[in-house]
Amino acid sequence: METIKDIIKGREIYTVESGTSVKAAVNYMAEKGVGLVPVLKDGKLVGVFSERDLVKRVIAKEKDINSTLVDDVMSTNLVIAKIDETTEQAMAKMKEAKTRHILLIDNDNLVGVLSVRDLLEIDLNQCKTTVEVLHNYIYSK
Repeated sequence: METIKDIIKGREIYTVESGTSVKAAVNYMAEKGVGLVPVLKDGKLVGVFSERDLVKRVIAKEKDINSTLVDDVMSTNLVIAKIDETTEQAMAKMKEAKTRHILLIDNDNLVGVLSVRDLLEIDLNQCKTTVEVLHNYIYSK
């Protein structure tokens, strides 16, 4: 069983600083191709800003994206997994919280973000491997 630590090895974390405007955060997210960015203040995790926050808390409330700060519209109810947890444990937490992303922590430091897509890809690869092993076992006689 693969741990989260194995999966995120070498991955870059895309974050924004507290005090960043929504417009700057959205442009950064678009540039990096991500749907969520953790928000840091003095290196500490204080929230996340996502596409969903943009839609529900900015656009739907007709706030100005240039003057609104991510601090005012970010989510602070965070779903977190420790780095040594399994992908199954992370997926269970995400399912319970009904979220598409989970933040990864090691000794109270942010070390990564996983999406449902990441975890589904891992699960699919594990299933393919199992099918291949079973196929080889059945047809090798």
